[in-house]
Amino acid sequence: GSGGGVRGGVLRDPGQALPAYKEDEVSKSAREVQEHYDSVVAILGAFREENREWDTRPEVASTVLIHHQSLLRNKRLLLAYQNLRLERIKAFRWKCGRLPRATQDKLSAPERDFVKSYERILNSYQKQCRVDLTVGFFPPGENLLKVRVTEDLGVMEFDYIGEADLQVGTVHLLLHEEAERLIIEGKLEHLA
Repeated sequence: GSGGGVRGGVLRDPGQALPAYKEDEVSKSAREVQEHYDSVVAILGAFREENREWDTRPEVASTVLIHHQSLLRNKRLLLAYQNLRLERIKAFRWKCGRLPRATQDKLSAPERDFVKSYERILNSYQKQCRVDLTVGFFPPGENLLKVRVTEDLGVMEFDYIGEADLQVGTVHLLLHEEAERLIIEGKLEHLA
């Protein structure tokens, strides 16, 4: 397909990989969990007052079971949804560096808090180890890469060539480690 997302562990088209957080659907599911819980509590409370055995009221037992299973189902769906989003957020961080503004706008408030904490922990660890863990995903087959600019980047400073005006369609020879992040972000295209 042509959509974005994570396929085979590889992040494709990062701008499309994370849809906007579905606040209304999440809130609705959370309310349903609470409603099922309240129903279970009310049914069990009324049943206890009757002081009867379960086998004398199988309809009560089955009603409690249905509410409980519905509660568990919604809880599993909410956790799966949130886990998928957090995995995609982490994949973005490792593949693209900091999250683009367009992606940040799609996050819920707790997800934004997660990103801040994740950034703080990762940065602290990298500082202690004195290594940038987010570069070098692909072992260089060659030290210099021939690249074509796919997005106007203006004038940038590089160790190998000094200043370069990166305009769309221009071709440059850059060090692998300098070009890699821009290739991952989709701003440069590696020419074989």
